[in-house]
Amino acid sequence: MKTPTGPGETAPRRGSGRAVDVGILTAVSLLLLAATVVGRWAWTPSPAPGDPVSCAAYGLEGVSVAPRGVGHPLDAGPALSGGPRWAEGPSDRLDVAFEHDGTTSSYHVFADGIDWSEPVGVVFRLHGDGAYEYHHPEHKVSCLAEVARSHNAVLVAPRTPDRQGEPTWWEDLDGNADWFVALAEQRIFAEYDIDRSRTWLHGYSGGAEFISYEMLADRADFLAGGGALLSGGGGAPSGGDSRPTDEQLEQLVLHWDVGLDDDGTDPWAPFDALSAATAGHAWYEDAGWARTSVRYREGVDHFELPEARVLDAALTAGETSGEITAESALDSGPEPAAELSSGPSAAPFREPATRRRD
Repeated sequence: MKTPTGPGETAPRRGSGRAVDVGILTAVSLLLLAATVVGRWAWTPSPAPGDPVSCAAYGLEGVSVAPRGVGHPLDAGPALSGGPRWAEGPSDRLDVAFEHDGTTSSYHVFADGIDWSEPVGVVFRLHGDGAYEYHHPEHKVSCLAEVARSHNAVLVAPRTPDRQGEPTWWEDLDGNADWFVALAEQRIFAEYDIDRSRTWLHGYSGGAEFISYEMLADRADFLAGGGALLSGGGGAPSGGDSRPTDEQLEQLVLHWDVGLDDDGTDPWAPFDALSAATAGHAWYEDAGWARTSVRYREGVDHFELPEARVLDAALTAGETSGEITAESALDSGPEPAAELSSGPSAAPFREPATRRRD
């Protein structure tokens, strides 16, 4: 089984002292990155109940949404949201505890506004290191939940069960994946009327690494349809146990999204997400996944990805059976109709760091 040293690194060979050094350096980088995320976002005040949240920072200019989770204690068990209800059916639930095989963590479900008389999809949102967005769903997660709702999909945001140091998805791949898959099977697919052909994994930074190292590499059967969206990361695994079907290889959408300035040289973001995304996309493309794509964004760093707009484009692409083209993306925003296609900025400005593919 793979044991990656951290986001963007392939699994080290056992007995390699150099791999240990790389792991230590990577861990330090990620701790700094997690602290930076908190530092850059902690100053943002929580909106008052009823005050709209702007989604411009996440790529949706001119779009504001009702904040999810405002006014509810996120450490006191499940709570029903006070948000709008457009249709009968399940409501938002926050900080719901789930235990599997002695491991306990929690999750949010954003289900307000879903039309349960129509097929319903699901987006599993996997946070980056530090879990800031899990504890503050009134910001980015509210915008992602609204994008999911616009495609009649529930957004599920679990918190990694990791309790050692900074909470991450990628440090204990097997243990975290066992808990996550059990959550999906026993709580989401069992309790909600979900069309499993519309299942999406959406990870940011360390969450993207968890998808590429573990969920796609070893557990691709989790995705009966839909696909995976990897933002600011998603490196190349050293191998994998997955045996995807021909249908999965032909139909699942795998998209990487990364900024050209997200190369680890910024002291505020020491993780080289650019190299990770480049290597991860190449690995899965070489492995025969037909609907892979990568978007390199000029002038964008680790904190500026238009994740809500890209999620909308990915869900749109997943609803079509053809190739990912400009027509499958949104027309709005500073980069119209180019979210998932190879546009002028779709090539790195430098060669990525060498990655082992064994």
